[in-house]
Amino acid sequence: MTVSSDFNSLTSKQKKIYSVIETFIKENGIPPTVREIGEMVGEKTPGAVQGILNRLQQKGVIKREIGMARSIKLVSENSQYAEPVYIPEIKKISKRNVHDLFSIYNVVKYQPLPSDFADSKLESFMISCPDNSLIDSGIKYGDMLVIAKEKMLKDGDIILVLIENSALLRKYYEGDDEDSVILKADSNLLDREIFKEDEIIILGKLVGRYTKY
Repeated sequence: MTVSSDFNSLTSKQKKIYSVIETFIKENGIPPTVREIGEMVGEKTPGAVQGILNRLQQKGVIKREIGMARSIKLVSENSQYAEPVYIPEIKKISKRNVHDLFSIYNVVKYQPLPSDFADSKLESFMISCPDNSLIDSGIKYGDMLVIAKEKMLKDGDIILVLIENSALLRKYYEGDDEDSVILKADSNLLDREIFKEDEIIILGKLVGRYTKY
C-alpha cells in the first residue's frame, strides 16, 4: 500500500478507517458510505466517522466531493489506477419520479466509470435500455445506457425521452416550427414522430453504452 507521506502521521483509528475503506473498495468496486464505515469499525455515531474522514482529508490521504454520496477516493503516489467517477444507476423513470430520479429509493447503486467516459460537468445516470426501438442501430433491450442531461442537442443525437408514461430511446431532430421536435425510431412503434415540446420530457443524451455479447 503506497500512499502519501502523511500516512505515517495517522493515528491508529485513522489508519483503521483508511484500511476498511481500502478493503471495501477492493471487494465492492465502490467506496463505502459513512454509515457503512461506522458499521465496519463499530462506530455508531456518524458525526465521529465524519470527523475522522475530515482529518484524513486534511492529511491528504483521501479526497471527497462535497454533497456526493460514495465519493471517497484514496490518494496514492504514482498510482497506475485511473480514478473512476461514480454514476448512479437508476431503477425506472415515470411521471411520478421524473423530477426526482436520484431519490435513494430509485438508485440501484453507484457504478464506477472511467473519468474520461462521463463528463463531470454534466449530471449523468445509468439505466437499463427500456426497449428495442433502436435495435437496428445496435442498441438493444437490457444494454446499460449512460445518459447525460445535456441541454444542447443536435440532429441525430440519441436521447432518452419520456412520452406519456414510458421512457423510450429516440433519435432527435428539430421540428419545422419552434415548439415541435421529431423523434425517430428504427421502427415507428408509436406510429408517430412529431411531438410538441410540452408533450414530452427529454431526460438526456446517450453518451455511452455497456453491452454483453
